[in-house]
Amino acid sequence: MSNMKKKIMILTGAGQIGMAIARRMGYGKKIVVGDLNPESTEAVCRILNEAGFDAVEIHAGHGYLISQFLSPSTNHRKDEFGGSLENRMRFMDMVMEEVMKAAGSDMAVLVKMNMRDGFRGGMEIDETMQVAKRLECSGAHGLVLSGGFVSKAPMYVMRGEMPIRSMTHYMTCWWLKYGVRMAGRWMIPSVPFKEAYFLEDALKFRAELKMPLIYVGGLVSRAKIDEVLDNGFEAVQMARALLNEPGFVNRMRKEENARCNCRHSNYCIARMYSIEMACHQHLQEELPVCLKKEIEKIEAKG
Repeated sequence: MSNMKKKIMILTGAGQIGMAIARRMGYGKKIVVGDLNPESTEAVCRILNEAGFDAVEIHAGHGYLISQFLSPSTNHRKDEFGGSLENRMRFMDMVMEEVMKAAGSDMAVLVKMNMRDGFRGGMEIDETMQVAKRLECSGAHGLVLSGGFVSKAPMYVMRGEMPIRSMTHYMTCWWLKYGVRMAGRWMIPSVPFKEAYFLEDALKFRAELKMPLIYVGGLVSRAKIDEVLDNGFEAVQMARALLNEPGFVNRMRKEENARCNCRHSNYCIARMYSIEMACHQHLQEELPVCLKKEIEKIEAKG
């Protein structure tokens, strides 16, 4: 029980596939320098601060805007925001400056970042370690260490297999439904799941950084959370485990061997792009037989 006596912060979050289809079809708009407005992040942070929030998290990973500037795969700019890593970090630096100013001395600033983009041509640890050290120097109060790119390597973020039939079942756009059903396996390739799948890479960052680090990725048991905290991480993030069992944290306080019943079918992820996120184990409605079979097949793979 010793580890559970620590003050543990449980933060929730989930990755998204987002614009994977549009990206693969080549759609996208280059942002001109005049359109860059890091001051907007300062305004949001200031509003949250005034509303009484204790912390704000900047998303600099998973292929969203800051991540797109950082990654050589998506940043092909020829100006001061492209080319070298120093240039590719420039927009992130601008955002951090504004947010740190708005946060003041009474609001924590966390940054979620990639340790790897998860595909050939993306960022690897040699560059992301430099990003992490820059964020440490910028005054960030903690880093959430993640990985993956929603438009290029979505399952690197979440691991496992995407249940394509379940995903398309809830889509209302007919051409998108049938397009994803036909090409989904190619667009969203599976990546094997194992508990705490980012830990090996995260430990490399723990060895190089002095700042607080928050672990995220595949935590479903008290034992593995204890292991992560014993390795020097200040907090953990969880999402699917808490969706499966909202009272899981309370149960871990009482049971050393507590483990949630999430079986990593990713049904919750598949449906969240069309309707609310939910675990298939707790639905009130009956699932169609074809979806049940798909979920059972994925869960049987472990």
